[in-house]
Amino acid sequence: MMQRGTTRLAVGMVVVAVVVAGLMVVLSQLGGGGGSQDVFAGIPQDGTRLGEEDAPVTIRLYEDFQCPACAQFARETLPEVVERHVEPGEAKLVSETLAFLGPDSVSTARAAIAAGEQDRYWQYAFLLFQNQGAENSGYATEEFLTNLAEETQDLDVSEWDEARGEDLVEEELNAVQTKANEDGVNSTPTLVISGPEGERKLRGAVPMEEIEKAIEEVKG
Repeated sequence: MMQRGTTRLAVGMVVVAVVVAGLMVVLSQLGGGGGSQDVFAGIPQDGTRLGEEDAPVTIRLYEDFQCPACAQFARETLPEVVERHVEPGEAKLVSETLAFLGPDSVSTARAAIAAGEQDRYWQYAFLLFQNQGAENSGYATEEFLTNLAEETQDLDVSEWDEARGEDLVEEELNAVQTKANEDGVNSTPTLVISGPEGERKLRGAVPMEEIEKAIEEVKG
């Protein structure tokens, strides 16, 4: 009887261990852990640009860090765009960071653009979307933004903090708003995909199939 009880206990412990391991995997995927930043590893960055400067196709992504659809796109579709088109050099991504939904949009945008001063915009932006709070809830506190900076791979937090107050960050936000007006962009996310054969505009968290179709049409 004791042997049977010991066996049951051992089996139970194994089951618990498997459940805990599975839960840890799920939490690591949903949370703001740094592992997801690996999707950008080894890809050239310059400010808010991701990918080779001379890539034949340009994907300009208008986004607001408080926008739930933008977060959905960043989690579900963006990694696939990067893997299939940006990493091989076929396309480059340029984030056009808007801040029109409220105060948290402004503070998160400034934080991401400041990370871009060290060519870590995309890593920081990904963490912002992974940890997005309720719209205009005041979630983007100094502590929140700094914690994400500390989680951002290879980011000098002191330099980042100083950059947030620079005029260049404000100028970037103003310039993006001007471009959005010129492009007729009034919602996020909006993708403007351009190449030798013209330009296509996609609105919303569109599926990968629509993006690939647009890329094929503009690249010639």
